Amino acid sequence: MNKLGIGSTVVGCLLALGACAGEPETEAAFTELKPAPKFDGDPANQAVFAVDVSFWETALAQSEMDCFWDSGVRHLIAGTQQEDITREQLEMAVSRGMTVDAYVYLYWDIDMTAQVKKAFQRVTGFPIGRMWLDIEQDPAGLGANALIAKTQEAVTACKAQGGAECGIYTGPGYWKTHMNDTTAFSSLPLWWAHYDYKTSLSTWAQDEFGGWTNPVAKQWATQPLCGVGGADWNTMKVPQQPLLVVDRSLPPDTGQVPPAPGGLWPAEGAVVPVGYAKVMSQTIPHADQYELGIERWGGSAWITYYAYKNPNAFVKFVPSKPNNLYRFHVRAHNAHGWGAWSGWSMFEYGDYNGPLPSVAPPAPVDAGTPVADAGAPPPSADAGTPPPSADAGTPPVADAGAPAAGVPGNLSPDGGSAASGPSVKLTCSAVSGATSYEFAIDSQNGTGWVPYFTYAGSTPSRTFYPQVHGIAYRWRVRAKVTGAFGPWSAYATFQYQ
Repeated sequence: MNKLGIGSTVVGCLLALGACAGEPETEAAFTELKPAPKFDGDPANQAVFAVDVSFWETALAQSEMDCFWDSGVRHLIAGTQQEDITREQLEMAVSRGMTVDAYVYLYWDIDMTAQVKKAFQRVTGFPIGRMWLDIEQDPAGLGANALIAKTQEAVTACKAQGGAECGIYTGPGYWKTHMNDTTAFSSLPLWWAHYDYKTSLSTWAQDEFGGWTNPVAKQWATQPLCGVGGADWNTMKVPQQPLLVVDRSLPPDTGQVPPAPGGLWPAEGAVVPVGYAKVMSQTIPHADQYELGIERWGGSAWITYYAYKNPNAFVKFVPSKPNNLYRFHVRAHNAHGWGAWSGWSMFEYGDYNGPLPSVAPPAPVDAGTPVADAGAPPPSADAGTPPPSADAGTPPVADAGAPAAGVPGNLSPDGGSAASGPSVKLTCSAVSGATSYEFAIDSQNGTGWVPYFTYAGSTPSRTFYPQVHGIAYRWRVRAKVTGAFGPWSAYATFQYQ
């Protein structure tokens, strides 16, 4: 694993762009998202193909996660070094039908209990099965007794958190050399590392250490997967079932241009460390190309920066001006042409302290405005557009108790009600004969409604983990019956605390 860093920044030039910093001169040479030959894990030992990633891999795009899936990946383990990236990686994996774990890289010179507590705080609300204690840092002169005591402190802190099983990640060389091959932790699940490209857990007989008899996971390679350069490849027994089963069948071609993409990252108001920036959106069925338009804040006006065209819905680039504001929007192309642009998402690159873009005063939304169909462009996120009302007293857009035939009703939460906690569960009434549901969520960014994400599932409910607190969200849902989606419901709104 060896993925160091708490609060570190990603530095260096982006090789795919062919240059460092400076205003871009040409479009990027994008990495092809080609799945690896499908690997189904170790069925003889009831283990699946699992991949672990850290903040060095940055946020993961839906297209990258789906490429993982096509390669056979069914489980993702996220590092807890940088909270926003950790949560995005977990959210993306869960939303694409995978099970998830997390790991905390332990530093011997930092309070062990504090490290473990912080790791759990960063994954609050996610259905992690195990929190892995990553034991591989250089002891820096500490002897085995001191390391064993510190490991025990971390284990005790982990068990005290509850809600997830606690495991050990390490390698035979490290454990035998620095931990004096102690058997003190042999009752915990073990995930061991040996980069021999042998994928079966049965190879444990060649590496036995620490008193363990039946490890649950092996890390056997570190190599790129679907363009993600720092992916670690693992075979792992996973005790939990996925929270969501994703319908991956391609819907019929509507004969229309694509809708505006949602799921923009970085989310509105995010801070991106100086290094490279990765901007992205959800993927759209039947889309063959995406355009990601980027602008830079010049202190008094937005300046066109660059528009990248890419067969994938993301791009990595090195912004030319650090400590500045950037914003981007995305549109998709299919056989019928280019669709509408999404709203804008603004992020801070580095530490910006200059004048901010002006924001128009708020104005209420007309509750009688008809709901746009799926192919219509979203409301403008231009700085001159008034934001939606977040007044908790605003009535719902439509009477959720009386939907048209085939349209889900009884949406909850709704009516501008307050929601809190790490996750929000969206529910609606079931539609007779429906085989799947699509939940489209928008968030308030101060200048309009911005597409947040669209989730698909087989049940009339959806749990998601909002990335931005203290703003309003709105959502709607539609049902698929006899292979075709019906009309969208009216929007429901809530205020996320």
